[in-house]
Amino acid sequence: MVRFFTKFKAQLMPYLYETAVATSKSGIPTMRSMVLEFTEDKNCQYLDKQYMLGDNLLVAPIFNEDSIAEFYLPEGNWTNLFTGEKYAGGKWYTEKHDYCSIPLMVKENSIVAMGARDDKPDYDYAEGVELRMYELCEGVKTCKTVYGMTNEADLTVEAVKAAGTITIDVETAKSYTVRLVNVQAVSAEGADITIDGNDTILAPKAAHMVVTL
Repeated sequence: MVRFFTKFKAQLMPYLYETAVATSKSGIPTMRSMVLEFTEDKNCQYLDKQYMLGDNLLVAPIFNEDSIAEFYLPEGNWTNLFTGEKYAGGKWYTEKHDYCSIPLMVKENSIVAMGARDDKPDYDYAEGVELRMYELCEGVKTCKTVYGMTNEADLTVEAVKAAGTITIDVETAKSYTVRLVNVQAVSAEGADITIDGNDTILAPKAAHMVVTL
């Protein structure tokens, strides 16, 4: 299990490093209580066995020997980062997990940058990065920055879903791909598309892409 999560953490380093940079500027911790992120949700006022990891990820550790996870998802659409399974928010869930899994949920309208390396934590985070986009909300722009080891932005991305299309703009000199999680696109301008299970993978040919759903 240690090896599994060490490899996964290495791939998640672009996201973790971006949250660390944001924390250094805002003072808001990377690991934050649920009530800090969802102040209007009264269910979150007393939750002490789960937390937000940055703006986009919810983590619910398991504290019993039976591997039973009990966790609450605030309103909105959520996606399991490991499996891609979709969950409705505003509900409690009880699940049985195995030795190498815990509830790790992605909030709607999120971009999670997954690195190309799984063997070490310090590498070029932007080179070969996969930009995973989850449950984009109609008309709401979402942004993400991938920083290099010198704290300079190596990649910036903006995405917005509107009228049956997703418009994506990326600024970088690095190679990258985009994964639209649980989206099967019809076509794309500025990118080649590949359907991978329930997802669409974009191989960019231009900095500006328009995906038709």
